[in-house]
Amino acid sequence: MSQTIAAAVHIGGNMTESTNLPENTQPGSNAYGATQRPRPQFGISAPESSGPQIPSWHPEANHSQAPAWPPAGSTRAAENVVRGTLFALAALPIGVALWLVIWSFGWMTSLVTFAAAAMAARFYVMGAGGLSRKGVWVVAGITAATAILSFVSGVWLDAAKYINSQPLSLIASSKPWDLINYNLAHNPNFLKSYVGDFSMALLFGALGCFFTLRRMFAATRNS
Repeated sequence: MSQTIAAAVHIGGNMTESTNLPENTQPGSNAYGATQRPRPQFGISAPESSGPQIPSWHPEANHSQAPAWPPAGSTRAAENVVRGTLFALAALPIGVALWLVIWSFGWMTSLVTFAAAAMAARFYVMGAGGLSRKGVWVVAGITAATAILSFVSGVWLDAAKYINSQPLSLIASSKPWDLINYNLAHNPNFLKSYVGDFSMALLFGALGCFFTLRRMFAATRNS
């Protein structure tokens, strides 16, 4: 017989088994030509699951799905309105100075109130640490005060120029204010001459800050 299938030898109480395959037997097949099923390869681990396989009715199901951290934006720093207001007031003299420069050339523009509203909002956020609806009202009030003081400063500049060709030398003097008070009391044409300018200043002021304030009010609707 050309094939020796199995020979068992008992040595010292131990059993050993040896198998001799013919030369034409391929690996993975037995002596009779039957192919053996390949052994499973366990060198590659199965992909990890997306989460613990816990039934939905189990008490631990909700705990396993809870987020590790609270959602972003759940905590918000407190807004310091007083500090923000003090910072925003810095926009007032800047706006008045810008108005005086333009007024001295005989022009009026909406750029002043636009710049005042933008600067007041930026300074307020720097000081308060945020912007809420209350902060927007503060910005609106400072913008309105800037527009009114800018026009009054323009009238003062006209009076100072009437007294002296160097109006900056009369900043600490009461003479321009005395001249304005005298004309308010005794010159009926004084107010009439400024009615048109005041109306135009209000119009340009409203146009300058309207869109900026509207965006801020819309952004703080829920605050």
